[in-house]
Amino acid sequence: MSRIAITAFSGWNDAGEAASGVIEHLLEVWPSRPAGAVDAEEYIDFQVNRPEVRTDEDGLRVLDWPDTELRIVQPPRGPEIVTVLGPEPSLHWKRFCDEVLEQMQALDVSSVISLGALLADSPHSRPLPVSSSIEPGSAQPVEGSELYSGPVGVPTILARRTASAGLRTSNVWVQVPHYVSQNPSPKAVLGLLREVQSLVSAPIPIDDLLEESEAWERGVDELARTDEDVADYVRRLERAQDAADLPEASGDAIAKEFEQFLRRRRETD
Repeated sequence: MSRIAITAFSGWNDAGEAASGVIEHLLEVWPSRPAGAVDAEEYIDFQVNRPEVRTDEDGLRVLDWPDTELRIVQPPRGPEIVTVLGPEPSLHWKRFCDEVLEQMQALDVSSVISLGALLADSPHSRPLPVSSSIEPGSAQPVEGSELYSGPVGVPTILARRTASAGLRTSNVWVQVPHYVSQNPSPKAVLGLLREVQSLVSAPIPIDDLLEESEAWERGVDELARTDEDVADYVRRLERAQDAADLPEASGDAIAKEFEQFLRRRRETD
């Protein structure tokens, strides 16, 4: 059975450490084993992402280099997952993406889920917006007047490379409130995980993450209560998002709700 790859890179594309947090969560809840790595020497500016020294379980001093690590995760059912996690490279992005793709192909990966998180004007008290799209192959035209134009990070470059190589590639991004972006956001991790859940077979344990998400939201609520400027800003964001969500209560959504009402009524009769 072919494998699914899930990729995340810390840095510019990882607001609230949400994308990298998804992979770290999967590595915590399911068993995994090393499957490969991309050596940092050729791609990382060590003044931006420095090596770290630590003491291991045997009391030895070891250096951890900021390599990109590939691991095979074994869910309780369904295909194995190849996680790709590391810092966004500073140099040679094309060569880096080709090396990651080569290792994916050697591990029999047939589909890729590319994760990212961006700062946005999203209120923390509402479900954080998550977008999901299929990356088209290089020969496929893309239409749409609202398509993003502007700077991109390595997740976009790698997603285009994997799609061009024939791997089914999904882009999943979450919006993180910019006014609380300094700390990890478990609510953003949860938003991404719920979308990832729709793309993998095995149910992902999230109980601990639900508690962390609720605690995070309570903490931001407390912050807003102690700063009237922040509270006023959050209220304005909430009104704007609620107004933007209103069209969802019309058209197809209303028709679907009416059909469910009629079905319940028939069952009652």
